[in-house]
Amino acid sequence: MPFALFFLTTIYLITALQITPQVDEGLVGPSFIPVLASIFMYAALGFVVRGILNDPQKPQNDKQSLWVLAQMVIVTAAYILLFKKLGYPLSTFLFVYALLYIFSLEEKSYLKRIFYSAGITGIFYILYAICFNVRLPLFEGIS
Repeated sequence: MPFALFFLTTIYLITALQITPQVDEGLVGPSFIPVLASIFMYAALGFVVRGILNDPQKPQNDKQSLWVLAQMVIVTAAYILLFKKLGYPLSTFLFVYALLYIFSLEEKSYLKRIFYSAGITGIFYILYAICFNVRLPLFEGIS
């Protein structure tokens, strides 16, 4: 799985680097976020591989990892489908919360998971809406 994600991230990065801006926008152009996301993905994959190499005795359950992958695909598809209808704040909050749940992060504390989801949603709202001046949908018909 890490190899497949590395391969897909590399294709994504190559495609992102081929984006040409209409005007010179300096460092923060249309390929900035995809390149940044690729760098974060490479770092995350590095941690995953390090964890696998540090604990080789832990058995890998293929059915469980496929189920996690299927859940990620379902949650991402739902996020894409509901993004415009529910708006950025609610759909992104639910998406982040679902990912934290799938990966069992903060599984003992629902309040921490809610807090992290709200924080991540807020940070990305500030990044896109305020820093990059991207109009994000609030609810269907409201932007």
